[in-house]
Amino acid sequence: MATQRESKDSRAGAAAVRFLRAAKLCRIRDVEQLLAVSALVRDMGGLIHALQKERGASSVYLGSGGMRFAEDRARWQADAKALEAVLRDRLDLVDRQLDRLSSGAQFYNRVAIALHALDGLPALREQVASLALVPQDAVKSFSDIVGHLLAVVFEAADIAADPAISRALVALFNIVQGKEFAGQERATASAGFSRGRFDGVEHGRLARLIDAQNRAFRIVAEFADPAHGAAFRAALSDPAVAEVERMRAVALGDGARHGELSGITPEAWFEQATRRMDLLKTVEDRLTEDLRLLCEAKLAQARADLEQADPRGHDAVMPVAMVLVDADPALPGQEGAGLYAPDGLRPKLMRSVLDVVQAQSQRLRDVSLELETAKAALHERKVIDRAKGLLMSTRNLSEEEAYKLIRKTAMNQNKRIIEVAEAILSMSDILRGVTAGGGAAGG
Repeated sequence: MATQRESKDSRAGAAAVRFLRAAKLCRIRDVEQLLAVSALVRDMGGLIHALQKERGASSVYLGSGGMRFAEDRARWQADAKALEAVLRDRLDLVDRQLDRLSSGAQFYNRVAIALHALDGLPALREQVASLALVPQDAVKSFSDIVGHLLAVVFEAADIAADPAISRALVALFNIVQGKEFAGQERATASAGFSRGRFDGVEHGRLARLIDAQNRAFRIVAEFADPAHGAAFRAALSDPAVAEVERMRAVALGDGARHGELSGITPEAWFEQATRRMDLLKTVEDRLTEDLRLLCEAKLAQARADLEQADPRGHDAVMPVAMVLVDADPALPGQEGAGLYAPDGLRPKLMRSVLDVVQAQSQRLRDVSLELETAKAALHERKVIDRAKGLLMSTRNLSEEEAYKLIRKTAMNQNKRIIEVAEAILSMSDILRGVTAGGGAAGG
């Protein structure tokens, strides 16, 4: 009887060892994936930063009718092309490194969408070079591409299961996201300073972009470790940041609607806004590098744990009661008692992490939104073509002349080309009636 019990205990112990080993192997695989992801995030961040500069320069170039920033735009375009080649090589490597089953279809779907968006860059650049776009449309096109790249960053980061790495990734993603909003602000205000005035639409957009930056940076401050938090605060205390805020106030003031810009040139704004973004990039780079070091340390520890695994060790069997912990007793009445609090995180902070990740995941995972965007772009193209056709038939214009008229009207009214095209179509009956009446009168 005793022998049978010992045999059963022995088999149970062997099974526990096997499962423990499998768990540790899974842990090693997860951290190896995160190490590959950290390199991808670094290269993705480099390309995003270059595209942000190219977008801003393109906005000034278009807003000034091709008179400003031609050389700067060409230089940053060359940088972006070089970094795009680096990223494409990295994606090929990551594809071989990541376990496709554990990474999931969503990651590869995001990569495919991002690569398709990058394929559209040559055509976008050609339109900018030929002044065939208004600044608002160019900014939107570049921002859409950057948005697809950010979606890949988030999707890759979403595989993290380690609490310390998750915190680092939340901070990193939000500084990249906040910097992107800062880049959109730079491009939007660049167009206004180039044109010599701002309007209510731009005021609203600038206010929203500033608010979005502040939200992202609050999350960075919450989740960054003390050293990164100090570096972030130091970056924001630079004189360039105060100068950007001064210029913001001028752009958002009522006088800016009438061209009262306090002598601020687009070059001065772009220089200070770029300085601010470069400072944020240094924090981003530090976060990215420290993420790599953290992943390497976690991987070394995971491999050491596998070698030293002992079924009688303290982590061989983890009772369920040890996984569920009460809320911090220093927080009486704290909602969330009993939540798993890994790495010593309080339940309140864990909820904050989950809120951030889930909200961003919901936004970025909605693939149907990508389809709707593609459909909307196709619809816009058809509307613009119909508007051109209407002008060609009613005003006796060539296709090129019709498009130039639509574009000029959009720039003068600070509207997107699609908005002007829709307005033209809404007046189709009037235009045709005027043409017919004019013809009758002339006869």
